[in-house]
Amino acid sequence: MRARMALAMKLLHQGTLGSVSEAYEHMRDMLRLNRSDNMGIRDMVPALMLRLDLDQECYDFVKWWATCDPDGRYDWGDMDLPHLDLHGADVFEKPEFLLVEYSDLNSLVALLLLNLKLLVDIHNLKITRKILSRTRLPIEIRDKIELVVVRSPLSIKLQKEAPGSLLQTESTLMNHIRLLGAALNKTNGQFMFNLFDPDEALCSRPEAYSRGSWEEMTYSIQHSYAAWWETEGVLDLLKDARMCAARDSEDEIEDIMDTDTFISSSGPNRTAKELLEDVSVNRIWGYLDYAAENACYLGPWSERPSEQHTRVSKENWARAEEEDDEEWSDDEDEVVVF
Repeated sequence: MRARMALAMKLLHQGTLGSVSEAYEHMRDMLRLNRSDNMGIRDMVPALMLRLDLDQECYDFVKWWATCDPDGRYDWGDMDLPHLDLHGADVFEKPEFLLVEYSDLNSLVALLLLNLKLLVDIHNLKITRKILSRTRLPIEIRDKIELVVVRSPLSIKLQKEAPGSLLQTESTLMNHIRLLGAALNKTNGQFMFNLFDPDEALCSRPEAYSRGSWEEMTYSIQHSYAAWWETEGVLDLLKDARMCAARDSEDEIEDIMDTDTFISSSGPNRTAKELLEDVSVNRIWGYLDYAAENACYLGPWSERPSEQHTRVSKENWARAEEEDDEEWSDDEDEVVVF
């Protein structure tokens, strides 16, 4: 079994479609032969499925492992028991089976990436429809073009949805992404930071890990980063959300650095730039809406939805400060007669 695992890893390192497919087949067969999976193969399989666009199979796989043994009585040695027999689960359902106290990091990462993959497909559909609406192409040709701009096999159904239904699906995905993102941060708060700067994690070779540790994060990055990199548009969307968060957080950094909490925990060694980088990652899920609007926008950069939101927020903030100053001035001018 270990020799076969070594072969699968060699195939993965080649990075071709054929080698990844062959490695995946080896791993699925090893799981069939060794259900208890003492080699941790189930941690690697979901990301491979996403690389191969086996998106429905990925969701079924993750959900089965999360729900197969709720009372701890499943006999992993009994080959007659149902095993990985979940098929066609609702990918758009609320992922409550992962929103638990002790979530599995690799499962969270896989479902987060899957939801982001579908979200990017919706953005591509929306942009394509905007452009095609200005043409006189036949509907049959438009449909074929729309099918080309989506990646996930699950998005073929989305392509058939009306605009209103597509917006509702987009909203559902956004809500699920926020939930999964929050659960990911709680499970291992170091993952997102290293997703943007993965070199150290990819080069590390830890021998063991504990829940929530840096070593756990490195294993998860190594298992999944190729899937993140190969899923076009996902990292760009997250980077834009981070940039929006950084721009709106710049004015707060100086105040944060003056707080006793920051001084006592970080001291003078942290720079404003480093703090802003951390804050922008921590707030990324709150700015996903901005990035999603930007992704569907075709106008000049200066008029992107996120730029407009920022201008309005700053104007409202300035107006509120001006009103506070006026009220303070009026209070000082009042004369109290005893």
